[in-house]
Formats: sequence, structure tokens, C-alpha cells
Amino acid sequence: MLVTPEDQRGRGYGTALMNEAEGIAPANGCVGIWLDTFEFQAPGFYEKLGFEVFGTLDDHPIGQKRYFLRKRIDRAPVL
Repeated sequence: MLVTPEDQRGRGYGTALMNEAEGIAPANGCVGIWLDTFEFQAPGFYEKLGFEVFGTLDDHPIGQKRYFLRKRIDRAPVL
């Protein structure tokens, strides 16, 4: 579980943590990352990092959506 405290958001810590996870993952045989977040949390943050939505649950919690996102990390970066 990854959480950036609200008073620390907007300082680049979340991006740094995700970049670190992406750097560690291939050495452990990972080819991608999937995660879930809620509509009231940070789906836009993850999309800015290159994640794509592959599923949603409506009304989970009631009146909100839960998003499932993925990102392949075994591909060479596009320059």
C-alpha cells in the first residue's frame, strides 16, 4: 500500500515513490504494475505517470467509482 500524507502532496514524493517502484520491479521479474484507486483519490495522478484504466467499479463506495489501472514496464522507453 502506498499513501502520501495529504500535507505532503504536491511535493513530488508520490512521483518519486512510483519511479522507485518502477525501477525495482524489473529486477524482481515484474513486467508491469497494476493498482487500484478511488475516484476521490488520485486516478489522474496515475494517468499522468502513464497508467491506463482497464476497469472500474461503479458505486464502490456508493456514489463513487473505484478504478483499476495498469502500466507495462518491460518496454524500452520511447525517445
